[in-house]
Amino acid sequence: MFSIVINTILFILIFVIITITMSNWERNNPKVYRYVIQSGKLNKAHSFVYISDLHEKEFGENNEKLIEMIDELNPEFIIIGGDLIRCRKVSDSAKYKDKDKIDVSLKLLNDLKSKYKVYFSYGNHELRLMDKAGFNDCNETSKYDKYIQDISLERVTRLKQALEGIKVLDDETVSFSDFDLTGFTLPLDYYRPLFMRTKEMLTEEDISLHISKPDKDKFNIILLHTPMYYKEMIDYGADLVLSGHYHGGTVRLPGLGALMTPQYQFFVKECAGEFKYKTGTLIDTRGLGTHSINIRINDRPEISFITIEP
Repeated sequence: MFSIVINTILFILIFVIITITMSNWERNNPKVYRYVIQSGKLNKAHSFVYISDLHEKEFGENNEKLIEMIDELNPEFIIIGGDLIRCRKVSDSAKYKDKDKIDVSLKLLNDLKSKYKVYFSYGNHELRLMDKAGFNDCNETSKYDKYIQDISLERVTRLKQALEGIKVLDDETVSFSDFDLTGFTLPLDYYRPLFMRTKEMLTEEDISLHISKPDKDKFNIILLHTPMYYKEMIDYGADLVLSGHYHGGTVRLPGLGALMTPQYQFFVKECAGEFKYKTGTLIDTRGLGTHSINIRINDRPEISFITIEP
């Protein structure tokens, strides 16, 4: 009996060590995932890099490894789908500890915009930082004390400075000859945890308050940080929805797929990769970093290299 207990403990320890080692290797070794989307609406090919959910992660000093991998792809432009920074929620029941970080992200933005045309849309972490600073038409800034507001405002100011020279698609569209690129800024209410509750509804009327109806004669790319509402976006007129937020599911189990999303959903299929719905496509990146749960298992950080072509 004693030997069985010892062997069980040894097995668990070995399993934990292997898991931690594997996770550490994966978290520090991004991979290029390639996608090709074809459409009769396009008259020529366009290839671009899409990244999201860095959360202040560094791949090499000053992200030199990440930038080198992007350079090797020689993209026409770069799209960033939000959550570059790390911004924690404020709990009323616990003493506030400042764990927000933005410096790695600012350096990456400055490095990328010096080489490429960059398009950026906000994720929930950027929105949360602006909310803590009193932006976003927040009428309840008193919910954060002056210390939180002041440090958040200073960080928002520096973030906006780093975004100068980058096209920020905050409920905006930029038009190319044969496609349109739109950033849809989903309000923070849509990012609430979904354990024991249903998701917020997103109607066509809700969407129309943010962005206009896509031109059906052009190929339409819509940036939507969470893939939770990609079907609603395709029904609205998107040909391609680019999302992130789910971090690939954090742990990917053979035969079962993604384990858990940041909103406490389990075994959601659309956590990573390419998915078809009606006449549209979702590409959901695994993201680059982590935040609350600092592990990745069978879920390497992703640089998406996307080609859209006739």
